[in-house]
Amino acid sequence: MAYLRRLRPKARQMGRFRLVTSLFLFCSFAQGQTNQLAGIKLHYERAQEALKENQLDVAAKEFQEILRIDPHNAEARASLGAIAFNQRNYPQAVKEFQESLRLKPDLVNAQAFLGMSEMRVGNLDEAKTLLEKSFPHVQQEKLRTQSGSDLITIYYLSGDLEKAAAIVKVLESLEPDEPDTLYTTYRVHSDLAARALATLIKVAPQSARTHEILAQSLMSRKDYSGAIQEYRRALGTDSHLPEIHFELGEALLSFSAAEPTRSEAEKEFQAALAANPVDANSEYELGEVAWLRSDVQNAFQHYSRALKLRPHFVDAQIGIGKALTAMNEPRQALDYLLDAERSDPQNDTVHYRLALAYRKLGIKTDAEREWTAFQEMRKSEEPIRLLYQEMQQGPTTTQTAEPAQPQ
Repeated sequence: MAYLRRLRPKARQMGRFRLVTSLFLFCSFAQGQTNQLAGIKLHYERAQEALKENQLDVAAKEFQEILRIDPHNAEARASLGAIAFNQRNYPQAVKEFQESLRLKPDLVNAQAFLGMSEMRVGNLDEAKTLLEKSFPHVQQEKLRTQSGSDLITIYYLSGDLEKAAAIVKVLESLEPDEPDTLYTTYRVHSDLAARALATLIKVAPQSARTHEILAQSLMSRKDYSGAIQEYRRALGTDSHLPEIHFELGEALLSFSAAEPTRSEAEKEFQAALAANPVDANSEYELGEVAWLRSDVQNAFQHYSRALKLRPHFVDAQIGIGKALTAMNEPRQALDYLLDAERSDPQNDTVHYRLALAYRKLGIKTDAEREWTAFQEMRKSEEPIRLLYQEMQQGPTTTQTAEPAQPQ
């Protein structure tokens, strides 16, 4: 897949490259003869200076001079391979790394680079063998990330998604906030999910789980009426399906926040709590139902129970904050809303509710600041916010600035 084969930007490659060549040459200093060491060190220092200036051809000449002094210097040979790799001369990189490993088979970095080079010349079987052998032992973080990404690509192309997912887990631990890693995680797990779904539909097309997944798909497309039908089919097949009452309640409340639909939703959330008394999501939704009925005190109690069941539940914190503001307790509301802001500073509804609380307290400067933050976030992040709400596993009836107001 092309999206998994993309190389990292050149500047980041060079940052990794300079460190890797240093690792290759470290052992060379320790093993060189006394009368050779000075010459090797001089050419090494010149090579490093050339690398800093991105003068790869100049650096290559310095490493070749090291080989003239010491033809068996495996690290210098590997450094030439790294230069060829960064210049995208992958056939030459393969030759250099093969020779380096012939001279010193235990150069793990060279083995990883050789695997990456073999992949780029189309030798996927050889690349897979090399990367599987070297990846667990590579210590340099950027090289480990790149070689792991290449191994994921190979597994992906062969359809071995379980092995790809295992490597993804390692990369997540290295760079948990790296966009490329997160994107790869999303794609691999999405494809695993799609494959599981295809198998489920094939082996059990009328099962409760199949109807549940169909309902979830319809929910993501905002076909709430269709989702309700599928959830009810799932319930008809298996009335004890975990979380099915909560999901049906969500669909009902999304379809219509007015009576009698919200009464139906309320019954589903109560059924979910009867099956699982520590279901914070259902407790929270009962708070939403009460809020829509203008039963602020009851809403406050449900939100509070939800927060007790799940500390740091941001939507429950916002719910408590808006209920306290409506109950003329804006000072207490701030405690919960500021906690929510610390947990999720990019949540536009937090800033909306903070603006209302500060306004009620007469603190105009803070109210204007929060209102401005709310408007800017709502304007700039609306598509991302909607995508997040669609993809998240928590309640879909999240706190909003509108339209979920008491009726």
